[in-house]
Amino acid sequence: MRGDLNNFQIRTLRIMAQMLEYDSIDDTIIDELWKNEVEYFGLMEKCKILNEKLNLDEKTGLLRYSNNYLSDIIKTASRIMGNMNYPYIDVSFVRFDIDDFSVFNDRYGHDLGDEVLIKSSGIIKEYSRPTDYVIRFGGEEIDVILPSTTLEGAAIYTKKIMDELQDIKFCYNENSEICVTMSAGISSSKIKVTKNLDCSEIDWEYRILQKKADDALYESKLLGKKRYSIYSDKRNNEYASIRSEYNRMKLSYHS
Repeated sequence: MRGDLNNFQIRTLRIMAQMLEYDSIDDTIIDELWKNEVEYFGLMEKCKILNEKLNLDEKTGLLRYSNNYLSDIIKTASRIMGNMNYPYIDVSFVRFDIDDFSVFNDRYGHDLGDEVLIKSSGIIKEYSRPTDYVIRFGGEEIDVILPSTTLEGAAIYTKKIMDELQDIKFCYNENSEICVTMSAGISSSKIKVTKNLDCSEIDWEYRILQKKADDALYESKLLGKKRYSIYSDKRNNEYASIRSEYNRMKLSYHS
């Protein structure tokens, strides 16, 4: 039996045995031990994925985009929680976008643009948990998958990052300092955790999460940037016009 257990599990069993011996165990302690084990295996699984894929963006150190990250998260959850009474997991998704980044590059040069991108990526990583997936989606867009996180938690996380970024100044020359802002869109979903996973269905759910966050991001841009918006299913029919209006405004600005 010992050969099937790792050191973490053995230590957990020893703690439980000692508490049983002294009749000091209760449901709260068992719950905490269970949460620690879930977090441990989540971290181990993520390290395994990173080591196997080496799927990192060279410039930012973030993950490169892949359409199976959500499947990886749910597979891990199903292995850990499949026999427990946790049939659903909250997953939130945030899409960050550096405001007016193409204009910034044209005005100040790509070297400074790279500095902004790298610094912004570092701030997002700093505020993210090891179990979060921080992804360079493309250009100046950065996506974050937040497992076991509600919309409220995702909003708090996003605000902290945006507040941190707006306090940072970038040196253009000896006499000039530049501030940068960021916009974001947030979406969320409850995903069922079962032993018999349909990965194609989860991959489709991932695309929906991205589309909803992107819709919310467009709303942030239209409202003046430097803010985040949360996707609302009740306003689903409004997002196409929000996109159109922002693109019209953008064309008018550049003409």
